[in-house]
Amino acid sequence: MKYIALSRSRLLFALLLTGFAANASASECGLSCCIAAGVEGVGSANGLSITTQFDLMNMKMIKQGTSKLSSTQVINNNLATRPAMSMYSVPTKMTMQKIGVNAAYRMDENNAFVLTVPYVINDMEMTMGMKTPAGITYRPMTMETISGLSDISLLYLRDVYKDNDFRTRQRFSVGVGIKAPTGKYTSRSATTGDLVHMMMQAGTGSWDGLLIANGTLAFGEHQDGGAQWLLSPSLTYQMNSRNNLGYKVGDRLNYDLSARYRIASTFNVKLDLNGVWSRNDSSDGTRDNGKISYQNTMMSLIDNVANTGINSLFLSPGFQWVATPSIILSGEYRIPAYQKTRGIQMVTDNWFFMRALFRF
Repeated sequence: MKYIALSRSRLLFALLLTGFAANASASECGLSCCIAAGVEGVGSANGLSITTQFDLMNMKMIKQGTSKLSSTQVINNNLATRPAMSMYSVPTKMTMQKIGVNAAYRMDENNAFVLTVPYVINDMEMTMGMKTPAGITYRPMTMETISGLSDISLLYLRDVYKDNDFRTRQRFSVGVGIKAPTGKYTSRSATTGDLVHMMMQAGTGSWDGLLIANGTLAFGEHQDGGAQWLLSPSLTYQMNSRNNLGYKVGDRLNYDLSARYRIASTFNVKLDLNGVWSRNDSSDGTRDNGKISYQNTMMSLIDNVANTGINSLFLSPGFQWVATPSIILSGEYRIPAYQKTRGIQMVTDNWFFMRALFRF
């Protein structure tokens, strides 16, 4: 039991290192959520671990700044001064599912690598409004499901400070990484042939950089000799570049604080604060099929870079169960506490995570 407690105590520092919904513009997570699951597997013991993660994000609420709007309000406001037969679409529901496989390899006591391979399934429902002489009519629409491999990332981590190699209680780690454009970013509508919204694409089509800093502080004594409490602050910054269609997803900062308490030698409960700040997306005007890539501002709320960029804070209760010394199961429920948008956006209503870690 002491071995299990020690392994977990030295492993837990990595769990909070948050942060990639495969499509960075499609959610408030950014790349770091998938990366976090892989970093969880780094631990302190040399060797390989594999982490699988499933997360489900539901988005329905529409906000302008911090104010809530209905889809019909947004449509009516947009069409109020436009001529008859004008149309405008607004999302009413988006479900994002992500399956991530992470391979973490610690080569020695200070250096480790994490490879993250995500697969996404994106679904969206919308309402189309049309202005007629008799008034505005509304029609529900369902977009085709977009699924596939997303953007793969590789991260290097180094412990730059720790108070002790054995029963480590204070640690500071830094990391750098790169995200490759392996996910498809050119999915098109079967009816029009136009690029689907960037929000729905499986990938972004850009090479992006990652910077990470993470600290941990363990204190108190559990009866088995391990730490009773663990606090972990972390920062993850994603620097995005422009793809070959002229679209750039806004840079993103994830800032997090995790508090964990050991109820038993093999079971922990936690409460995290997870923050996301992102810049606006941008387009340089590159045209595709006669239109600016991913942009149709007169027709769609989400085809407008003015409606991107967000500041959010989540409360995330969760658990961790050490089933065996080499198998760890964990989960969390992420609840939005504060969300302020730039422009008008659909935001997260709830978010679920489940993970299984296997050490070899």
